Amino acid sequence: MTTYSPYARSTLDDALAKSLALVPDGAARTAGVAYGERVAQDIIDLRADDGRNAPVQYTRAPAPGVWRPTPPAYASMAVPWLGGVTPLLARSAAQFAPPAPPALTSRRYTRDFAEVKAMGSLNSTARTAAQTDTALFFSGNAAVQVHTALRDQAADRGLGIAEAARMFAAVQMTIADAVIVTWQSKLEHAYWRPITAIHLADTDGNPATTADPAWVPLLAAPPYPDYVSGYNVVIAAFTRALEHVVGPRLDLELISTAVPGTVRRYDRGAALRADVVDARIWLGIHFRTADTAARTIGVDVADWASHRYFRPAGRHG
Repeated sequence: MTTYSPYARSTLDDALAKSLALVPDGAARTAGVAYGERVAQDIIDLRADDGRNAPVQYTRAPAPGVWRPTPPAYASMAVPWLGGVTPLLARSAAQFAPPAPPALTSRRYTRDFAEVKAMGSLNSTARTAAQTDTALFFSGNAAVQVHTALRDQAADRGLGIAEAARMFAAVQMTIADAVIVTWQSKLEHAYWRPITAIHLADTDGNPATTADPAWVPLLAAPPYPDYVSGYNVVIAAFTRALEHVVGPRLDLELISTAVPGTVRRYDRGAALRADVVDARIWLGIHFRTADTAARTIGVDVADWASHRYFRPAGRHG
């Protein structure tokens, strides 16, 4: 963690010291620390040339259907190198590449456009209060949401250290690969966000769409292309991988990092995945196809990984 997040060294060192203080001094502790450090170094060496932080830039010129920085920040694309990172489990990111997004003159695009324009605007009169609550609940940091839920799962299920490690590895490695696939898609397809599409609808060649230069989403769009949805792929990979580890009844408790103090509970992954698909549309930051394609990627990566890795002991041939 200090190698990949050096800014957090002080906090991490303090946490390590407090953890080790609970372990008696002696040969066992010394050997354990040495072994842990050796394993960590082996992994760091293994991933030394995996494409992380490679000098990749977003270079697509603005055009109808093509992403460009969005208001209010107009920030450049974040971490464009991520799509070129070597996956942890999958053969390549291309293995799970989604189909191309809808053409701007297609019926699907027209439906997606109309839906997000009506349901995702800041002052939408079509979106209900309950839908707004769902949207805002899933408008924060998906990684923190997932990590917190996994810690709760380990505690609630009384998992031992080995079982907990297996659960965290299975879920987090699956999420990592699904996110790599997602960023490759974002960079390859460079599909514009709804705010750009609605502002510039008079350039899309589709007579069924109408421009509204004053349209504002409920949530400001993140600084990367629409297709496919990162939040959806994280939640889909997380829930599906967890289903493979603990079974179909998840008994999940989720917090929101955007609406402090709110909690939602889900017994089934499918219900959570469906809520997140809708939420990102109601926030005004994704077309539905970007959400459903991301959900498919997360589920497919999790299914593939679970059939090849992290299988329960005793089931191997």
